[in-house]
Amino acid sequence: MQCLPADMDISYDFHIHSCLSPCGDDEMTPWNLVGMAKVMGLDAIALTDHNTTLNLPEAMKAGEAYGVTVLPGMEVSSKEDVHILGYFPSLEAALAAGEEVYAHLPDIKNHAELFGNQYIIGEDDQVTGTLDKLLINATDLSVDEVSALIRKHGGIVVPAHINRGSNGMIGALGLMPFLPEFPIVEVYPGVDCPAYATKGRFQLHSSDAHRLDAMHGPEFMLSVEECSVAGIFQQLMQVIQS
Repeated sequence: MQCLPADMDISYDFHIHSCLSPCGDDEMTPWNLVGMAKVMGLDAIALTDHNTTLNLPEAMKAGEAYGVTVLPGMEVSSKEDVHILGYFPSLEAALAAGEEVYAHLPDIKNHAELFGNQYIIGEDDQVTGTLDKLLINATDLSVDEVSALIRKHGGIVVPAHINRGSNGMIGALGLMPFLPEFPIVEVYPGVDCPAYATKGRFQLHSSDAHRLDAMHGPEFMLSVEECSVAGIFQQLMQVIQS
């Protein structure tokens, strides 16, 4: 689906959680969050739940209905507790990656009363199930292994909110690896970031929203040839290869 002419800037938010992430509000169903993106004037979003991709099918259906491009994504926690975003060229690739990542989570069950619900959403935005493992745990994969898994499924690796808290790469590792590693990074808006960490790198800025009222409007733009999963993915790949 092309929603803008070629070589245009699109507004985006490439880090949003649904009600499948235990830290996400129950109101963050795929249809609600995509509908909110439409109301707020966003052209494209990415659904990036913690260590799973099972709410992507409904999110992408909602995107088709509302005219919002939904980039398939996931936020993976490495064993160092670094959060890494993976963006995928197709729903099928994302689902396969999500299944593999989930297998690397420890067998620790979620307690919804403590951590929140982990709702899988099906047709008509209805709950069809839950996931047993606590999704906000770290996997047993290192940063390098998470990156390799994402790339194995054709994905793009983007360290999440590198400048924020203990789950950003700088906080977790004590520094940001130098180029050519990680040519694209997510920098959290409004928080200081060391200049060396972004020098020569392409920066994305997103909300990391866990509630509908935390999603931001059209604040950040990306130039693409077309507003589609393929168009966005191609643009990010060009950044990596340049």
